[in-house]
Amino acid sequence: MKNYIDNLPVLSASVSQLLRIFLTGKYISTPDLFGLRDFSAGELLKNSYQMTGDDFYCLYEKDYRLIGLDSSLNLKNYFSQGEFISNGVDLAGARICTELSRFCSSKIDSLLIYSIELLLDESLDFGSLVINDFLELRFGKTTRSKRKKKFHLTGISTDYELPLGSAERKINTHGARKMKKKVSFCHALLKFAEEPAVKDLVMCIRGNLPHAILDEVGK
Repeated sequence: MKNYIDNLPVLSASVSQLLRIFLTGKYISTPDLFGLRDFSAGELLKNSYQMTGDDFYCLYEKDYRLIGLDSSLNLKNYFSQGEFISNGVDLAGARICTELSRFCSSKIDSLLIYSIELLLDESLDFGSLVINDFLELRFGKTTRSKRKKKFHLTGISTDYELPLGSAERKINTHGARKMKKKVSFCHALLKFAEEPAVKDLVMCIRGNLPHAILDEVGK
């Protein structure tokens, strides 16, 4: 992985900065962050983005190395009928608890998160955090046996689509809720006491974002 990352263009941004952008703007609206003039199809192709899909719905994606980290990021720009509608990122190499703790080290940033839900699949190897009812943080365990006790952040996705207004349709978060089961933070530590990755994540959220856990309000 190290050799792969070393060969990627460097993105001068942290996971915390990207999370702040999504929480405040609902998608990445600053192409200059990636050295682009705009998010048009022509500009993306000129800058070595790969296109997947068809004329009705497609995405343009490219890998980057995050500055100062052994982590990579894949930026996905989504288009519908030739129009840019949104973007999201896939991530590799970043522990979700570490990144959430860094983000919440700023009280101002932590207050940008006012609701949070925990979703897990049946295997307990993958899951999502749904934040503010529109943003999904995807996470999972790595394939390396020594690191399976920790969840790693695998992506950031949003319901927001610029011209189509899909924030009202909740396509992304609806899909996450349909494929994974919601788990109460209030009971997760008892229910999954033998699952170190789940326990670690729940303790991280309860320690950093207690105000956003709706199922513990009043307790």
